[in-house]
Amino acid sequence: MRLRFFIPLSFFVFLVGVGIRFYYLFALNAYPQYFYNGAPLLNTHDGYFYAQGAKELLNLYQEYIHNSTWNLWQHTKDIFEIPNSPALSKSANEILSKLTALLALCLPLSLEQIFFFLPAVFGSLIVFPIMALTRHFGAIPCALSGLLSAISVGYYNRTLLGYYDTDMLVIVLGVGVGVMILRTLATQRTLDCAILFALSVFALGYYSNLRYILLGYIFILLLFLMESLYKKSDERFLIQAIIAGLILTLLLEILAPNLTFLWVLLGIALGFALNFYRKVNLKLFILCALGFLFWRILPSMLKSDYLGGFFSKNTSENPNANLHYLDVLSTIAEVSSINFSEFAYRVSGGILWLILGALGYIWLVLRYKKYLLFLPFLALGCFAFLQGLRFSFYAIPLFVLGLSFLLFQTQEILKFFKFRILKSLLLLSLSCFAILPHLSHIGHYVVAPILEKSEAEILHSLNAQKGDFALAWWDYGYFVSYFSGLKTFIDGGKHSGAQNFPISLALSTKEETTSYNIAKMLLSGESLESYLQNLGITETLEILKTKQAFAESQNALYFILPWRMLEIFPSIMRFSQIDLTNGKIPKLDFFALSISEKNEMVEFKNGIKLNKNTGEVLSQDFNTTIQKSIDLQNHTTQSFDDTSTLMAIFLPNGKTLLCAESYLETFYFKGLFFEQLDKNLFQKVLKNDKITIYKLL
Repeated sequence: MRLRFFIPLSFFVFLVGVGIRFYYLFALNAYPQYFYNGAPLLNTHDGYFYAQGAKELLNLYQEYIHNSTWNLWQHTKDIFEIPNSPALSKSANEILSKLTALLALCLPLSLEQIFFFLPAVFGSLIVFPIMALTRHFGAIPCALSGLLSAISVGYYNRTLLGYYDTDMLVIVLGVGVGVMILRTLATQRTLDCAILFALSVFALGYYSNLRYILLGYIFILLLFLMESLYKKSDERFLIQAIIAGLILTLLLEILAPNLTFLWVLLGIALGFALNFYRKVNLKLFILCALGFLFWRILPSMLKSDYLGGFFSKNTSENPNANLHYLDVLSTIAEVSSINFSEFAYRVSGGILWLILGALGYIWLVLRYKKYLLFLPFLALGCFAFLQGLRFSFYAIPLFVLGLSFLLFQTQEILKFFKFRILKSLLLLSLSCFAILPHLSHIGHYVVAPILEKSEAEILHSLNAQKGDFALAWWDYGYFVSYFSGLKTFIDGGKHSGAQNFPISLALSTKEETTSYNIAKMLLSGESLESYLQNLGITETLEILKTKQAFAESQNALYFILPWRMLEIFPSIMRFSQIDLTNGKIPKLDFFALSISEKNEMVEFKNGIKLNKNTGEVLSQDFNTTIQKSIDLQNHTTQSFDDTSTLMAIFLPNGKTLLCAESYLETFYFKGLFFEQLDKNLFQKVLKNDKITIYKLL
């Protein structure tokens, strides 16, 4: 396909990929409670980590504007340098945060609008590298590859509007580096080589785990190098140069990751030194550099999300070896393994399309071996079977290439078909059938943002001072920090079993003094871990039941109790209910939220039903009666059977909670539902229909 046709076609497919994502915004318009500051709220928890960094950069930039003479170059330079300041959060040093802050300065949109719309634009950029790979397949197969790559189920889920996360550019950058490798091999131009190395450094700075893709590229290129050496091809010098450059970029990212901007410039210089590589024997350098690279990178690989689960921890190096905390990964749905059917659906829309894509890719690499370069994406994608569904979207590019090549071969078979219009209609029909499962998914996939407007507003209205803390569960850590300005003890990046244990205990204990002491301990900078190690588990838990004296802090601490936490409260309790001596988790008491209600009958999972009028609980396994029902909306109580331990709570949102009486005695229930906390220890400062906030006295 000629360039003058390819460019407008690729931009058209890109715009279609962006436009399709706006269906989500159309669906959300029916729910005004999810809009804040002119845009819907985000639908990923990690998004507010990068949002916090962007907001801090933008605020600091505004301070510079008001306090100094305006200078475009100086202030642009500051945007890239000031994150080293200890006054800023870690997220301010992320490239995504810097890019967002820069866009906020250039575009007439609010920061929240940029957060929401950016994933659609950045995510749809995958169209360009994929279509560059399929350009010679013809217009229809090329357009199909671009559109499928942009809207495939797994990729769409992680790049839809509001999914503000690094995922929006991970595949784009990873495939983009591969495209530039193939282009450099084809053109042998120094400019292409410079772009390749600059893009590689930028990709690693943007998302460090792309190192595994680059390592895969290096491994495949080594195979190409062995073949070229055997054939004594002139291409061997260029392959050596590319391998050496990729190794250098990996080493730079590992040794000095905070100097990404400088390494991009160095990458460009490496590319323009291409002619120098031809005069140097790089084999010894490649061997030595690879050895050093694996010596530095192998330990982190074994601890990574990709391989960490296959290697047991060395207890001699683990300070918590004698304490058995709950692994947080066992409570996260995204890291749960998936079956083949679900994998096929997320990658290609169904098992049939997965098989066709696999056959097409095999045929493609048999015809053009250069496409073997993208096998690392398949390797990472297959980690979905072991490490969770979040990895599945890595495999999408390969199956897209395979389907596109199959359509190209079909086009070749129909080449001698006389009726061109019918031939084109047939190809378009096949393309539509391939796209249909993904469009159907998009029509049904309308996820709710992670919080509502009233939650954002109450957090924003909290009159907190700089340096104050929030005690909240890690799922909510990032958005609590973003809207309230409070520091948190755990969040999406700090949630190990040891870190979660004290927060879980503070929220689920029946002893309010224990919650108070844990909060005071954390606020003073002390660690519950040290008490458990030095005094023992039993002794520490007993000490926490009586008020203790900790170092006074100038900062305040707020307990954030959201209603939405009710849905995961049993999972939260597991972190502190675990037996730290052996890692065993006792069976938690009964807990169920209703899924539907019809007249006087309330239905729960597993066929359990509650008759609101009689208090009877019916199921296939047991029949019993609740002790009492509590209507939180009307503030009424109705008793049924004093000998029962089951309670029914009619929540203000219309749902019903059926649970053991023991839950009502926890700090979370007493603080949120009944507001019965000791007023000498905790002061209620704010409350609405979604969140109740207490201040530690």
